[in-house]
Amino acid sequence: MTSLENEITTAEAEFGAWHRKRNDALAEGFGLLTLTSFQRLATEPAAVDLVPGLWSADRAMAALNAGASDGFVMHDGGTPVHGTLTQAVAERGQKMWVLWCGGPEVIAVELARRDGHYLIRTRAASTPAQQNFSGVPVFDFDPDWIIKGSYLAYDSPQVARISTARSDTSLTAVLAGEITFNRQGSRYRLRAEFEPGTGALRVTFHDATNGLGTAAWRFLDVPPPALDGTVLLDFNRAQNYPFAFTEYAVCPAPVAGNRLPFAVTAGEKLPA
Repeated sequence: MTSLENEITTAEAEFGAWHRKRNDALAEGFGLLTLTSFQRLATEPAAVDLVPGLWSADRAMAALNAGASDGFVMHDGGTPVHGTLTQAVAERGQKMWVLWCGGPEVIAVELARRDGHYLIRTRAASTPAQQNFSGVPVFDFDPDWIIKGSYLAYDSPQVARISTARSDTSLTAVLAGEITFNRQGSRYRLRAEFEPGTGALRVTFHDATNGLGTAAWRFLDVPPPALDGTVLLDFNRAQNYPFAFTEYAVCPAPVAGNRLPFAVTAGEKLPA
């Protein structure tokens, strides 16, 4: 086996392992496929659907007021909840917050923050979507979709407003720089965000397969650039955002200009 053939075999094996790990994460208990609601929190304490308690939030934090008989415990550690519990998360962040154990099945409550507003999402112990899940369909691995590119950071981050998978929510993208690459004799550009704490980049993009076997858009995580700015775009690992699996998701759409005019026949397809 030549050196190139060995590299391709290794890359294909790594892709298979990545795909199995992705499917395992989607199918896990209280995973993405178990979401059952999306509820914004009001400024005044109020009841919500599916779980008891009074819930509220201001711009700084969210609050749950619950009695001991309501049956809440902390998601981490299982400590019973009674009185007022407060929690903050970062913008575009989320945290599994509490478990409600007072019903026929345990319900997990996730706290999230989008565009400065707090919301909760409930997750059931099991759902038909989770039970019937057999894996995300993907295009066959193709080494031709592993493309070398060049990253150039902006002098300072650029801020852009972007739409999301929900018509009632917009987000702010903080763009770190641009990735350029060649494909079949033409040069293309994609604007990228930094992934906090990792040095990696994330590119959200449209391509010509959208609506014809893939979701309305996908994203690609790119390893940290080399010192000379070289990056490796492995489109075999292009992923669906959560909105492809559930209606209870707020997912960032591509920034203006991140539209590839060709079909990226690699990565994840639209789930059944």
